[in-house]
Amino acid sequence: MVPNRFPLSPGPALWLIGLLVAASILLWRGELVTDLQGFTPEPVTETGIALDPGGGPAGQVLLLGIEGGNSQARADASDHLVQALRDHPAVAEIRNGRLDPDDPALDFLLEHRYLLSPEVTPERFSVDTLRDRLGERREDLSSAAPLMPRELIGRDPTGESLVVLEQLGQAGGGGERDSHGVWVDPERDRALLVLHSAAEGMDLDGQESLLKALDEAFADYTDDLDLLVAGPAVIAVESRGRIRGEITTFSLAASLALATLLLVVFRHPHPVWLAAVPLATGILAGAAVVTVVFGHLHGIALAFGITVLGISLDYPLHLFAHSRQPPSDGMRGVARELWPAIGLGAGSTVLVYALMAITGFSGMAQLGLFVLTGVGVAAITTRWVLPRLMPQALQRDGAPPARLPVPSALTQPPVTARWILAASVLGALVVIASADPFPWEDNLGALHPVPQEHIDRDRELRHALGLPDIRHALLITAPDPERALQAAEALTPGLEDLRNQGALTAYDHAAQALPSQALQRARQGSLPTTDTLRERLDTAVDGLGFRTDAFDPFLEDVARTRDLEPLSPGTLPDGPLRQTTGTLLMPDEDRGDWMAWVRLSGMEDATAVRQWLQREPLADLPALADVGVQHVDFLRASEDLVSGFRDQALERLALGVVAVALLLLLVTRAPGRSLRILTAVGSGLVLTVAALILLGIPLSLFHLIALLLIVGLCLDYAVFFSRPLRDLKARQNTAASVSICALSTVAVFGLLALSSLPVLRAMGLTVVLGVVFSFLAAALLAQPPLSRRTVGTNNP
Repeated sequence: MVPNRFPLSPGPALWLIGLLVAASILLWRGELVTDLQGFTPEPVTETGIALDPGGGPAGQVLLLGIEGGNSQARADASDHLVQALRDHPAVAEIRNGRLDPDDPALDFLLEHRYLLSPEVTPERFSVDTLRDRLGERREDLSSAAPLMPRELIGRDPTGESLVVLEQLGQAGGGGERDSHGVWVDPERDRALLVLHSAAEGMDLDGQESLLKALDEAFADYTDDLDLLVAGPAVIAVESRGRIRGEITTFSLAASLALATLLLVVFRHPHPVWLAAVPLATGILAGAAVVTVVFGHLHGIALAFGITVLGISLDYPLHLFAHSRQPPSDGMRGVARELWPAIGLGAGSTVLVYALMAITGFSGMAQLGLFVLTGVGVAAITTRWVLPRLMPQALQRDGAPPARLPVPSALTQPPVTARWILAASVLGALVVIASADPFPWEDNLGALHPVPQEHIDRDRELRHALGLPDIRHALLITAPDPERALQAAEALTPGLEDLRNQGALTAYDHAAQALPSQALQRARQGSLPTTDTLRERLDTAVDGLGFRTDAFDPFLEDVARTRDLEPLSPGTLPDGPLRQTTGTLLMPDEDRGDWMAWVRLSGMEDATAVRQWLQREPLADLPALADVGVQHVDFLRASEDLVSGFRDQALERLALGVVAVALLLLLVTRAPGRSLRILTAVGSGLVLTVAALILLGIPLSLFHLIALLLIVGLCLDYAVFFSRPLRDLKARQNTAASVSICALSTVAVFGLLALSSLPVLRAMGLTVVLGVVFSFLAAALLAQPPLSRRTVGTNNP
């Protein structure tokens, strides 16, 4: 009988200490990040400036639409949302197009309207222009839906506040107004609102809380209307929810499938829970190490890492499948005999993922570190801990024999099968070589987990509110915000020429909402003195029916404006002006300068824009000599980064194969066996890639992750199949062992291939194909059994 000395054994004691340390790290420092953007490459400009179209201030904007009912019901619901959410702590601002004379933000715009309005020129205050504007105000007094609230006519007869609000709408969003005074879409069947969140765009907990508050406020009002919500934060929250749901569902389904498979094969519960020990230990250790190194753990890295760590399930399964008639020291002896093969397979896998861990792409680096830590820890746990955790009867007698018939072709593969394998690999190479262009998927948007209808809704509301799709832009970099604004103003004539040529349909920049201080001072200089303005006003008002003192507030505001200090980004209060400016003008904390965006809509001729920039439109302005301007295509920048990382990943994969080859030669000291292993690995990869091409599936970064996993799996299969064994019985045990490992992987990743998340589905299908091809290649290239006299017992 083999005594169970678990409480006194150093291996299990160290294992328990390690579990406690890892659990403590995750409990005290663990942070799970689940937004997809955190796991995708961050595009950068050619000069290395990070681009974040979905985060930052732009990511704080929510686009709202109300549909159903009649126009009055939609307008009332729009006003209800504004009233219900205006003072909510999660809302920085909400606008629906209606002017509220008591709004503090509007009061600030009124006070500074002559600094902000592009219409302020000396001609604006001529007698003829004043008379035209007063005629419009007279119409407002008799209209059921005036453009300007009657309370403001005495202060702003020229309508400068309307001009300022229109400018803000161009940059910050705003639709057409209907007869009820709220924003509507061009078809006038939706009421529109723009909401600025107080939470950062990628603060998904804060954004999710805001979305719940929005739903509750709308649900309390009516059941007859529908609320549509769009924006980067909505997509990010939806992504996180689907990722969490998929992870939970997949984990439960995979656990159930594995448990069922092991119960069917071994007909005993012990192998089920014992097989989970190395896997669970590896997951805990990997998560703790990644948390210590990166400060957080990404949900996608965790999901992928757990699936990749399915490799570690092979180790206890090998142990159980080889445990019949164990040595005199029981299962510890079986673990000792199998350790050279398990250690070689695990070491090769660790080597491959170590190359991924040192990449500059943080998501992939997390995955690489998670896997190499988990695989290494799982292998060590299988060798020194698992045998001592087994019940004494299992230690002594081994696991029940596996109920899994093994075809003779796996133990004695016919020569013709090897020729078929060789022909298949040759054909696969032809398929890969003839794919021109190679079907790479460089658009990460195609792998987004959010349904297309949500993307379409975002595009519809963005268009209705006059907001451009975030793809093309000009990026201005300047030492301070004043020169950034001056540069945007200096570019405006050239942008107007491009629009007139049809190269683009519209543009917007921060200087349209907040002019430079130099331009504000020029506008102050355009304002007439009080006496001059009163004289012109008296002439213009003659015959229109207004009282002579009706516009005294207007005269006072103009006089007050002449002495105002020009506005700057730092002096803006909370409100639409600050929100709009903040999305287009912001400090770059990493570089110490300022960035100003010029968003380009309806780009038809990007070449014309680039040629215009090559002519250096700011070159004749010495004051802006240290200001840079560059064209940014967010989609192209993202695709370039993805393709660059893809090339790097392929290089790492090739380097990993070379490193594994050297490791095999060093450990086995058998060139023939090393060649068999590498040939099996290469065959599995080539056949998998060719199958994906024939199925019409473009290959993405996530397929590369799956291919790296296939390398690890095939190494495990090939190492065991290539072991120099004594007889056919030993070969049958090995075939059964590897078959159980392959079936368990197919069961897990077959479920993953059914996922609604494109990234998980791509990985599942690729691994299923890779496991089948790798298993067959490893089996067909297995070394024939040798006699007892020619086998070294310590050969891995």
